[in-house]
Amino acid sequence: MDQPVKILFKNGLPGFETLRYFSISRAFAETEFYYLQSNEETEICFLCINPFHYTKHYEFVVPQPIQEELGIQRLEDVAVFNIVTINGQLDQATVNLQAPLVINVPLRKGMQVVLNDPALNIKESLKSLLQGTVGK
Repeated sequence: MDQPVKILFKNGLPGFETLRYFSISRAFAETEFYYLQSNEETEICFLCINPFHYTKHYEFVVPQPIQEELGIQRLEDVAVFNIVTINGQLDQATVNLQAPLVINVPLRKGMQVVLNDPALNIKESLKSLLQGTVGK
C-alpha cells in the first residue's frame, strides 16, 4: 500500500462512528508505519503499524461474522494494522493490540475489531513490538 488506498469502514471506528471513508498509505518509505486518514475530516489521521513485520507472536482469530461482513474468503486478501498512540515522547508510544484494523484489500472494506482477549494489551509498548518481544 505505497499509494493511498481508499477503505470503507461501514460502521466507522470506535469514537469516530460517523466517519466511514479512510485512506491508508505508507507514512515513510521503507517502513511498516502507515497513515489512516479520514476522507471526510482530513484532520483526523491515525498512525498505524503492520505488526506482523516485527513479530510472529501476535495472533488472533477474526470472528466468523466479521469475516462474512468484510467478505473475507482468503487470508491473502487481509491486511492487519494496529493504531499507534504517541503521548509525549516517542519512547512512550503504545500500540493497541486489542483492537486491530482488519482490511479486506481487494474489496477495500475494513473494520476495527475489538477482540476482548486479556492476553493482548491495549497499550503495548511500541518499543516491545519493534523489538519483536510481543507475546514472548
